[in-house]
Formats: sequence, C-alpha cells, structure tokens
Amino acid sequence: MPPAALPRLILRYNQHLRMLRLWRRERSNAQQLLPILETLLVAIRRYQARQLLLNLQALPPLVQEVQVWLQTGWLPRLRNSGIQRLAVLLPLDVYNRMVVEGLLLASMHQTLPYEIQYFTEVAAALEWLSEAETPTTDHDWTGSRRAPMLVRCYQRRHRRRAGS
Repeated sequence: MPPAALPRLILRYNQHLRMLRLWRRERSNAQQLLPILETLLVAIRRYQARQLLLNLQALPPLVQEVQVWLQTGWLPRLRNSGIQRLAVLLPLDVYNRMVVEGLLLASMHQTLPYEIQYFTEVAAALEWLSEAETPTTDHDWTGSRRAPMLVRCYQRRHRRRAGS
C-alpha cells in the first residue's frame, strides 16, 4: 500500500512516563489497519515506550484474515516489544468489541509481560497509565513537550510564592 493511502497518524510520546499514544483523525478501513499497527510497533521500538494507549474505538470491521494476522503475527510482536502497561479503548462496535476481547483473551493463555486494562473513555485510560501524574484530557496532550499538569501547577504555585 502506498504511504499516501495511509490515514494521517498522530503519535504522542511522554518521555517522563515512557507512554506512547497513537490516534488518527479520520476513520481507517480494513486495508489501512495492518500498516497502522506495523507503524505502532515501529514507534514502540523507536521511543522504547513502556506504556501504550491503544485506541480501538473506531476500529474498522475485522475480517477473518485480519483476525488471524493479529493473533499469529501482531500480538506476539507486541508481547515482545517491551511494553509494561497497555490501556485498550474498546471498540464502539459490538462485533469488533467481542473480536478484540476474544483475541486478547486467547493471547492470555501465555503469560503476558504487561498489565492490561480495558476502558471506554480516554481520560480513565490516561489516568490509569499515568497514575494521575499527567494530563488526562485530549486538550492537555496538544503540546507534546509540555510538562505533566501536576508539575505545571506545582511550578505555577512555586513561582507565585517566590514572587510574594
């Protein structure tokens, strides 16, 4: 698939927490899903991420071939990627939700090297990954080089006290 056919991916990495987050503005189709997931694995290795927010809410319908590829090709490589915590935003589509839960359940027959939690809201997933140490709204993630919200609040308070 030519790179121009891929949807625009947005990667955010929080260096302090070694947390990677990927999302896209437009909905992808089934043919775009495999390159997107491959890109995600490359980013995990590149940034040496230890925490991952995997947003599957707008997941395209998963055909049988994609399910097999996920089970036999992608999930084993995710298992060996070095991720320690995985937050999954479950698909909104009921069929896809059942497929994703089934794939993840099947992969749990082997010991997983990471903790995994399922969520329906971004804020709850970010809070679990960051243990409430970092911004938990989409707006707070727009500046990729900004300090976590609690650090910014502390710095602001400290500057106010120093100025008094």
